[in-house]
Amino acid sequence: MRSALHTTLRRVYRGCLLALLPVVALAADPGAIERSKKEDSILIYSNIATYNWGPVLDAFKVRYPWIKVETLDLGPGEAFERYYSESSVKRRTADIIAVAAPDSWMRFMDRGQVEPYVAADSASLPAWSKPAPGVYTISTDPMVVVYNKLLLKEDQRPHSLDKLAALARANPDLYAKKLTTYDATAHPFAYTLHWTYFHKRGPKAWETLRTLGPLTRPEDGGAIMVEKITTGENIGGYFCSGVTFLRRLKEEGREKVIDWSLLEDGTPIMVRGIALTKAAASKSSAQLLLDFVLSRDGQLAVAKGGLTPYRSDVLKSEVPFLTYDSIRESIGEANMIMVGYDRAMLSEQDEFLKQWRAAYGIKAR
Repeated sequence: MRSALHTTLRRVYRGCLLALLPVVALAADPGAIERSKKEDSILIYSNIATYNWGPVLDAFKVRYPWIKVETLDLGPGEAFERYYSESSVKRRTADIIAVAAPDSWMRFMDRGQVEPYVAADSASLPAWSKPAPGVYTISTDPMVVVYNKLLLKEDQRPHSLDKLAALARANPDLYAKKLTTYDATAHPFAYTLHWTYFHKRGPKAWETLRTLGPLTRPEDGGAIMVEKITTGENIGGYFCSGVTFLRRLKEEGREKVIDWSLLEDGTPIMVRGIALTKAAASKSSAQLLLDFVLSRDGQLAVAKGGLTPYRSDVLKSEVPFLTYDSIRESIGEANMIMVGYDRAMLSEQDEFLKQWRAAYGIKAR
């Protein structure tokens, strides 16, 4: 009770403090604004869907109506590979990459392809959100458990991975090949997600995985995972991307069929990187967009698109879903597993995937 009261008072105090502060919009570089008027459209490669980008680009257009933005929703590995291919022959390529794939980002940094731009509001952002010069974070998206609530009774609905494993052991027929998750062998997003979870949670996590693995049918993408849970082909899924379904959940009426929860014993938080590229053709326009998405107004727009903002001055009451701080208050910082930029991801990939395939009964491709 005391802890809950303390948390409530802290929220009230913080809200009152923010209300007293003047709203200051950082002035954009006048030179960049003028140069942007002479540039072509911005080209973005990302693993963010068009409907997620929508509120961000609508708000950006109000501020800079002359700047056109084109986004391509690509696989996390494909975004970088396409850039490498196009830039190597001097073809038009991405001005901005916004992808959740830390291992690919580290390789991108090592190849010197990040434009080391200092964003206008860089000083106010947390240090962990700036892993390298020019590389920032657009969102911190939780990987959650999703289930079909028409097929599971109240006491069968998991709120942790340990609970899901216990339910599966108690009801093997109910869960047999009825669970899903991302296929760690499919692309960098999925690999870094699984690697981080098991790296942080250790032997206990592997024990849980060996229970869930044989009952699980992994998928390449989040949309098909949510679709199969909605139709009842699968009963539930773990490590599902909130970005994929949170916004669609309300728009398509899926909330009548499916529900979700943060994993109380460890929710992976995907730190989604964003940066200007060395080969950017519309650098000034891209700088303005990067400045915007990192600003308070930009993070509010990011939230409307279904992504999770992380700025401390963006309150849960201002957004439709989650914030970084609201996740921390819900499950505790110790249970936020940040999928960040760990160099061991690169050296341990082959051995990890070998163990992962064995746990899931998947043969090497």
